[in-house]
Amino acid sequence: MRLNQLEYFIKVVECGSITKAAQELYLSQPSLTKAISSLETEYDLKLFSRTARGLNLTPEGRDFLEYAKGVIDSTQALENTFGKQNNLSIQRLAVASQQFDFIYDILLMLYKENREKLLQIDLKENDRGEIVEMVAECKADIGILVVSEKDSRNFRSELQSRNLEMYTLDYSSVYVNMGKKSCLYDREAVDVEEAEKYLHLSLDTDQSMRRELRYRKDRGDGINHEHMVFCNTVGICRRFLEETEALLLTPKWVLGFLRVRRSVPCRS
Repeated sequence: MRLNQLEYFIKVVECGSITKAAQELYLSQPSLTKAISSLETEYDLKLFSRTARGLNLTPEGRDFLEYAKGVIDSTQALENTFGKQNNLSIQRLAVASQQFDFIYDILLMLYKENREKLLQIDLKENDRGEIVEMVAECKADIGILVVSEKDSRNFRSELQSRNLEMYTLDYSSVYVNMGKKSCLYDREAVDVEEAEKYLHLSLDTDQSMRRELRYRKDRGDGINHEHMVFCNTVGICRRFLEETEALLLTPKWVLGFLRVRRSVPCRS
């Protein structure tokens, strides 16, 4: 099969006859008939049935037409995107990240610095497991996420097994975020033992970490493992903080999202 055979077939369908299609394609009628016949032989099917009014597509021909159009459309899209006449230098950056307040400022800065250039920025905010998958599958150029002291060794081993590298950008203490309905709202700091008494929110937690939080036997991390709500957006967390006594433990890079709430250090 050649692409021009598919184009000939589509033109015959549009014209409803071999004779008219051959005229529009500037081909001889025998050449066009041979091209259609070759398609039918190659795929062992009958594309047209002849009637007194001309050619009609067979049921197989209608299905074949849809596939043929798809191939031609895809070929045209490839040419439009990667053809020499459109071979423009486009800078692309795909970022997979947990929800951090500094990400938007960085992307905005990149845009302003490159506003005169061809630049495509793709930001996906996901949980940690999805970020690792996206980078491993080359769907993201870089992944930005939080790794705690407790899981850093195992996490680094996991990355190494997938031929990924990890670099430390910054360090952060743990902060306790709460709304005005929390009885801890006026505190300057909250002890780990006291934090464990309340409903806890968890933001951007992947499936493996959720299981660990549910069944972790060692306590002393400030989290109430039996009383948790897992959230995938900052907006959900904000609503729970406003309406309940729930606590949200985060690094400093999330505090900008929660500025209308109170955030204090968590003391071990």
